[in-house]
Amino acid sequence: MTQQAGRMARQLPTLNGLRGIAAVTVFFSHTTLFGFFADDRIDDWWFAVLSRTGSAALGFFFILSGFVLTWSAPEHEPKRQFWRRRAARILPNHLVVCAAVVVLMVLIRGGAPLWPTLANITLVQSWIPDEFIFNGINPPSWSLSCEIFFYASFPWLLAGFRRLSAAWLWWIAGGIVAAMLVAPVVSTAFLPAEPTYTYADAAFPQFWFVQQFPLIRMLDFLLGIVIARLVMQGLWFRLSLPAAALVTLAFYGVSEVVPLLYSVVAAMVVPLALLVAAAARADVEGHRSPLRGPVAGWLGDTSFAFYLIHILVLYGAGNMSANGFGVAAALAVMVGAYLVTLGLASLLHVSVERPMMRRFARSRRRAADPRPAAVTGAPPAVEAVPAAKGEGSRVT
Repeated sequence: MTQQAGRMARQLPTLNGLRGIAAVTVFFSHTTLFGFFADDRIDDWWFAVLSRTGSAALGFFFILSGFVLTWSAPEHEPKRQFWRRRAARILPNHLVVCAAVVVLMVLIRGGAPLWPTLANITLVQSWIPDEFIFNGINPPSWSLSCEIFFYASFPWLLAGFRRLSAAWLWWIAGGIVAAMLVAPVVSTAFLPAEPTYTYADAAFPQFWFVQQFPLIRMLDFLLGIVIARLVMQGLWFRLSLPAAALVTLAFYGVSEVVPLLYSVVAAMVVPLALLVAAAARADVEGHRSPLRGPVAGWLGDTSFAFYLIHILVLYGAGNMSANGFGVAAALAVMVGAYLVTLGLASLLHVSVERPMMRRFARSRRRAADPRPAAVTGAPPAVEAVPAAKGEGSRVT
């Protein structure tokens, strides 16, 4: 393996580029919520085409999380060190954005609602099937509420999966997909059919169970772990990245016509799994990829900050006109909001995320230990802590 190929196998830059695309996808999905178009017919069309892309992107993020954490996990990393690194990655950005939102709400509305604010700050909102609590002060952070649960469980999950043979991994992958298909049936059979969710044509308890309940979304994360183990052992399908992308687009077309509770998760799980694995294999095997350039890398690096900020910028842009805009003006406002979000995300990434990772991702005692790391038989790992000059992993 050449030095460049080895670097790509460690950093998986194509997956990082896809992460940037997924963040942009979530942004334009959420533009459908703010009535940017004055013409209701155009606004309805915009909603019909793009509103479900955000759910697909979130599924990608959850699968990617399980995949990357498994790919990058050292053989004998202490649990406390893993949790410390994830906290340093997630919490500073989250708390800074929450503080900014609270300040804005105090200045604009005179205050922030107590229980939604506390649930949002402590990242427990996804466990509470109440729309008022769940949306909190920064609605997109519900996914962090799930991720915190995933991270807490990961060391034990990985230890268990490392003991399983390939045959068991395939059976578990099939069981995970089957469980995702059954979840909408369970939700409609056992959960109340009201109240209706403000942002979706579905009952909130049923939608919450399928889309946002951490125990159900753990299935995506588990699938990412399984896929990573199979790819690491060379046992995954030999599907090219362009082919996987086409399959994903085709299944998104299917997700547009199936009932919403099936669309938001179940319809996209298989193509997203294929896409994540194909992107990783493209880097491991040195295949061409359009997502390794500096722009794609930068979008991936800033995607977490972008995700946390984007709905706030869209809210401000949507309130620039009470009745919406003409088509050209609406598109211009969206593009402007996107650029503003990129700028703020870059600022948050550079001034908060990276410094906090450098400072807190490793204990000073451990970083100062002069003993060399043990050499294991593990495949090339993705370093999840920024290096000395700020050249961090692109897949953390």
